[in-house]
Amino acid sequence: MNTTTKLVRLNLHLRPDHIDRLTTLACALGKKKCRDTRLAEAMELALTAGLSWEDDDLLDLARSDREEPRWLALGPIVRTR
Repeated sequence: MNTTTKLVRLNLHLRPDHIDRLTTLACALGKKKCRDTRLAEAMELALTAGLSWEDDDLLDLARSDREEPRWLALGPIVRTR
């Protein structure tokens, strides 16, 4: 099966502790692969692990807007495709 994979560029808003965790994961991944790794490789690994869960299980992890008001402060969402 010969498929080409596109990479998509995103502008993300992430919590500093998540960036720290992803950076640590990227460094560990780089040691395992014996090469420099991009933060996106760590994000892909984390997403692959997280998205293997059922949606209902993931949604159970979501906090309310009262607990996480920072997301409301970013303003309206515009998704294009």
